[in-house]
Amino acid sequence: MDPKGRRAKGRRTRWAQITDGARKVFFEKGYQRATIEDIEKACGLTRGSIYYHFSGKDELYIAVLVQGVKLLRDELRWVSHECGADPVRQVVCLLDAYCDFYREQKEYHRILQHFTFGWDGKDDLRKDLVEEINRLIFDCVQEIASALEQGKKAGLFAIEDPFLESVQLWCMVDSALGKTSDNPRTAFLGIDRETMEAGLKRNILKHLGVGDSQERPGPVPAGSESAASSRTSR
Repeated sequence: MDPKGRRAKGRRTRWAQITDGARKVFFEKGYQRATIEDIEKACGLTRGSIYYHFSGKDELYIAVLVQGVKLLRDELRWVSHECGADPVRQVVCLLDAYCDFYREQKEYHRILQHFTFGWDGKDDLRKDLVEEINRLIFDCVQEIASALEQGKKAGLFAIEDPFLESVQLWCMVDSALGKTSDNPRTAFLGIDRETMEAGLKRNILKHLGVGDSQERPGPVPAGSESAASSRTSR
């Protein structure tokens, strides 16, 4: 490898090392309590090396979020492919995949929520990072919209605008999953996660105009759970 290639590889290695350390710190302490000093210790690199790649904690937080949304995007794409051509089954499988992500990747999901609803400084962030996040989120929504579009064309879903519907469904699912007994602040409502997920599935299919006789959820193909776990671990 020539010197230029070695330098590029070294930069990629340090970038990964820094974001991996930052991910551990943000997951443990959250955004507000995390410090650059914590990230220095976690990644084993100097503050100067961190600031060479990132302007500060904000950009590190978004870089970690990029990793999480890529996981979600790749999972939704894989599920769409594995579930076959039936739009009803695709919608159910995509819903299951998102609920699994919410449950298994809670910290990534928390960062996504913070970025979407609670972030005041998007204008100060690196444009390329924000654009990458926006593109990844759009890709996730598009997976849902594609299934809805196919269902509309097949006469299965009584909807007008598949993309608008997909955004509204995303918002509804996100909000509902945050109101279960898994959340200490809403545990008083007495709704466990399984009950909420089952209710969401019924209501979403009803909203789309799917009758009981049309519901064909079915499981994701055998072996998918281990496959999903292996992808997440990477």
